[in-house]
Amino acid sequence: MSTQKKKATHDRPAIESTMKSIETLLEKLDNSDTPLDQSLLAFEEGIQLIRMAQKQLSEAEQKVQLLVEQDGAPTSTDMNLDESAE
Repeated sequence: MSTQKKKATHDRPAIESTMKSIETLLEKLDNSDTPLDQSLLAFEEGIQLIRMAQKQLSEAEQKVQLLVEQDGAPTSTDMNLDESAE
């Protein structure tokens, strides 16, 4: 595994892990036995996870566009979007 991939997966969970966490929260929210206060906490966590997933997907989309659009020859550019987003 390359250093870039190790760094990316070490800084935050992979998109698959984020999506699995969202699915788990949705199951919890679907359970009518969950108290309101726990449901609100799960909803808040879900919103944070959805925002994280959206950011990860946006970054992946931008990287794909860079690979496709550079003079017809696929190349990759390291994009450090985390600094500009914070």
